[in-house]
Amino acid sequence: MGDYNLPDWEETPKGLRRLLNSLFRVTPPTALIIDEPNLFIATQQFLAEQGLQVPQQVSLVSTEIYPQFSWCMTEISHYRWDYSRVIPRIIRWAATVSRGRQDVKQTFVPAEFVSGGTIGPARRSVPKLEQD
Repeated sequence: MGDYNLPDWEETPKGLRRLLNSLFRVTPPTALIIDEPNLFIATQQFLAEQGLQVPQQVSLVSTEIYPQFSWCMTEISHYRWDYSRVIPRIIRWAATVSRGRQDVKQTFVPAEFVSGGTIGPARRSVPKLEQD
């Protein structure tokens, strides 16, 4: 993991645009895993503005399925997992922290990948963006 794979960025629309511009200028990614529906939609828009096609040139994967995605004609590639398995862990974490103790234990929840229509075959490269 590093700044390229998991970059720190200003979480604003302009910050997302700067981040995407920087990612596609150096070594353009062939796939992006995105955490929230608003970021997913904004990323799709960015890619379309650059003339990059999903999934032909860039695959997009959401970390989970969101109700907003039911409006999409193509199923969004995503992970499916049981949210109820996380709740007891969150409660234990909150109780531990409330007693002033640190809790950094990891809990793994099995997930299933749903390939959907936003993930394509592996590509050798994605076109770099033009410099501003």
